[in-house]
Amino acid sequence: MKVNLLSIVLVFLFTIIFFAGCQEPKVTPTKGYLLAAVDEAVFPIVNQESVVFDSLYKTSKIDLKKVTPYDGIAGVLNGNYKMFVSTMGLNEKQQDFVNKNKIGLNIFKFCYNAIAVIAPKNSSIQNIRIDEIQSILSGESSNIRVVIPQTNTGTYQYISEKILKGKIPKNVEVVPSDSAVFAVVKNSSDKIGLLSFNTVQDSSKIKFLKVGEFNQNKLDDNYYEPHPGLVYKDYYPFKETIFIYLNEKGRSVASGFTTFLTSYIGQKIALGQNLAPAAVPVKINQNQ
Repeated sequence: MKVNLLSIVLVFLFTIIFFAGCQEPKVTPTKGYLLAAVDEAVFPIVNQESVVFDSLYKTSKIDLKKVTPYDGIAGVLNGNYKMFVSTMGLNEKQQDFVNKNKIGLNIFKFCYNAIAVIAPKNSSIQNIRIDEIQSILSGESSNIRVVIPQTNTGTYQYISEKILKGKIPKNVEVVPSDSAVFAVVKNSSDKIGLLSFNTVQDSSKIKFLKVGEFNQNKLDDNYYEPHPGLVYKDYYPFKETIFIYLNEKGRSVASGFTTFLTSYIGQKIALGQNLAPAAVPVKINQNQ
């Protein structure tokens, strides 16, 4: 019986195409490599989350690169990073760039952080009013010296836009980062500092001041500490959002890690680091 050579070739090619199509994809949301950019203010929590993610999904590998917020946003908008996590939101110019260039940027809320007000452990100050902080940051009061991080940080953006309503801080001591604020204040005797609560890993040498509003109709004003439960319920006034910026084509580890961060497990890990959940409800014990 003669076999048609053309038929053999066609069957062979079909077999190759079929099995090639059945091959397991090299990259999936839980398989592959991701280099994610992270700003300093949220690096500790994102690093902890990435360790758990990699331990659960053995075929994934996540590396984190600590960058300034502006560099991180520029990098994710230009496609240098698929993912960036930061406390800094897009400004008007950056949003216009996204719209003009039709960038497929997705932004997710990861969790809520607090801008904490810290003082040396031996400071006599326990509470501070919002209007007092505004007065100090505006240069109207010089009774207390305040330390803040430099302009290229989410904390500075929050101070300028949210606390001072668009004004520039005056008569303040500006240091390179949130961690530098902590280092200066803990070794001082009369300074206070504003920094991202998430960056404080050891509070043994500082204390968190309770923040409140003056209310002349009450005998006792309410002051609140930056506890995640109080941040979540909007009692603590200096609440900021931690955002996840995602710019990817298809679905890779970037989208898988984003899903993990915003899942119940990811939110529980964040809560364990004193960050309030923003994506799914998680029970918060305010007595912790």
